[in-house]
Amino acid sequence: MTPEEKDKAHEILDRRLTEDMLRALYAIDPRLEDYFVGILKHPELHNGYEILCAVKFLRLLRTYEFNERRVQQIIQLREGEWRQDERGRWHHVRGGIKCPGTDTAHVYRWQPFQVFVLASVFGFHTWFNTEVQAIDKPELLPTEREREDGYVEDFRRLCNYFILYTPRKTDKTGMSAYIQVVFFLMGDYNSEIYCCANAEFQSRILYGRTTFMLNDVDTKQRFDMTSRSIKWKPKFHSVRNAMIMPLTAGGKTKDGPFAELVNWDELGSSPYTNGKSDMMNLVNVMRSSMGPRREGLTFGTTTAGTISSGPFIEMLDGLHKNLLMELKFDTGEEQPTLSNDRQLCLLLEPDDWEKYDEQLLLTSKDIRRKINPMLGITCQHQFYEDSIADMYNGKMTKAELFSKLFNVYMEMRVTKWLSGDQIRQRQINRRITECKYQDGWNIFVGLDFGGNDDLFAISYLGVNYRQDMPADQRMFADCEVWIVEKAMNESPNRPLYELWVEQGWLSVCPGEVFNPDYAINDLMQKTQQGLNLYMFGYDPAQSILPINTVKAWLQSLNIDAKTIKNMVVPVSQSFVTMNGLLQHLEYMLLGIEYNADTNGWSFSDYNPPLYLSNSPLWPWGFQNAKVEISSSELRAIRKTNQHTKIDMIHALLDACYVFDFSEGQIQQ
Repeated sequence: MTPEEKDKAHEILDRRLTEDMLRALYAIDPRLEDYFVGILKHPELHNGYEILCAVKFLRLLRTYEFNERRVQQIIQLREGEWRQDERGRWHHVRGGIKCPGTDTAHVYRWQPFQVFVLASVFGFHTWFNTEVQAIDKPELLPTEREREDGYVEDFRRLCNYFILYTPRKTDKTGMSAYIQVVFFLMGDYNSEIYCCANAEFQSRILYGRTTFMLNDVDTKQRFDMTSRSIKWKPKFHSVRNAMIMPLTAGGKTKDGPFAELVNWDELGSSPYTNGKSDMMNLVNVMRSSMGPRREGLTFGTTTAGTISSGPFIEMLDGLHKNLLMELKFDTGEEQPTLSNDRQLCLLLEPDDWEKYDEQLLLTSKDIRRKINPMLGITCQHQFYEDSIADMYNGKMTKAELFSKLFNVYMEMRVTKWLSGDQIRQRQINRRITECKYQDGWNIFVGLDFGGNDDLFAISYLGVNYRQDMPADQRMFADCEVWIVEKAMNESPNRPLYELWVEQGWLSVCPGEVFNPDYAINDLMQKTQQGLNLYMFGYDPAQSILPINTVKAWLQSLNIDAKTIKNMVVPVSQSFVTMNGLLQHLEYMLLGIEYNADTNGWSFSDYNPPLYLSNSPLWPWGFQNAKVEISSSELRAIRKTNQHTKIDMIHALLDACYVFDFSEGQIQQ
């Protein structure tokens, strides 16, 4: 998000926060009005995505029905009754649920941002089409009604997924535990609640907080609480038969779950291992069991992690994209409904232009207030000062400090990479079809097939082994790129794509899903034109179906399975692998060497051998790439924003990998 986009978000919030809307917020809870007014008056203390969360809330409030009574009931269940003295201080009067404190257990009052979370999760309701005809249903539920077309619709809670993304010391665990208590006491009769975490100690912390609160509630000894589960005792099954169970990523899950609430904790610290995430798999398994539930909910809380890649990084990028969609809509009486209206969130992080300014993060108290609304309540400035001192004294790593206290994936810093002008100087009027095997060329192939909203690319790296070939002309790269028709029509880059389609540099795949046959046909044509496709490199997380299709094609050429295994090689996208490939590509393409000490390049005496085809996608792709630098000074490329594409560059790096692999420069 840019500063201009944040300003636009603030303008939309200002227009939508009318007097009528303020009264509506106050009627739900006065703290909810305070929250919105605070954002409006002090946007500098709230990041742009948080402002868009507020903008989205107001749109939903205009669009859907809101159950004030339900939200107020849930708020009061934990905090009980409070009164305010003449000095404006709040004092607990009666009721509520005790939570652990620094000295003893207390009943705590919700903070405004927490009221926002509870209102977002439990407040919005709408009518859902059940796709069942009334004539086929002998009896309607109290929440159901028959539509004019004869179908039954059901009045249900809107939100089915909520993510709370905050730094440490913001009572995420307390909020998550309380959500579990709500479902245990007020959910379905047979509610099943699962708290999922990366490690056993994490799930036990969340489970322990839940147990503590239920112990305070259980004055009649109705619950059976063990280290493995919390259940209603059989003699109280006439009242309820709900249960809570802690689960750990990679561990055995309960047979035949029927989840109503899936509560995950610290997905931000869950890595990909061999392209998979045990934590994400656990969450998905539990969520898949919710199908029959009317009002199932997935509630996730996390802080940024120190990993370079993982499922939450991708999820966070999706949340950012969805929130930015709110900028497209202005205030009107009729507000649009969007496909992502059921997925809500609250993201407390620095603004994008602040995230990689280390000095600013370390010194700015406004940023601390921006990311931690519990500052001065459950967390003090001194805690930040002590933690910063620990970093300087070597007791805490920089990555841990910035991720846990500032909610930034600071394992990665961002720098610019190569410019379009640098790449244009290396382009020549040639296509890969001219690099025949009979002329001494071997072709190394890189394949990059992302989601259906991305480009699909094959990059060809030709290497000539003839001794009479000049040293600076022995390498050449070309690319073939496709885009799905639907993605092109919806892309802000559509005019550019249409030009490239007209020029023959980009091909369109009809429909909504990429057909790998297009790629296979291109490979077959290249082979028929006299090219020796020597090895294939691919990203194992993105190319399973196309790669299986490639292997099937190679089998049809009577190539044995062992040879195919050696020809078609997965390429890790880790910092360790990508760092070496970036260095090699820079060296081959421009004759430059990266210097980690100066964070820049220096020219060598080496005459670079690699030239590129005249495809305009090459300079466009390179200038779309930014470099992320890990805490150990390793580099990998990422796209600059959600609209730019670098698929052909990733494919070229995969081709470089198998070339290096064949030369023995990369060891398994």
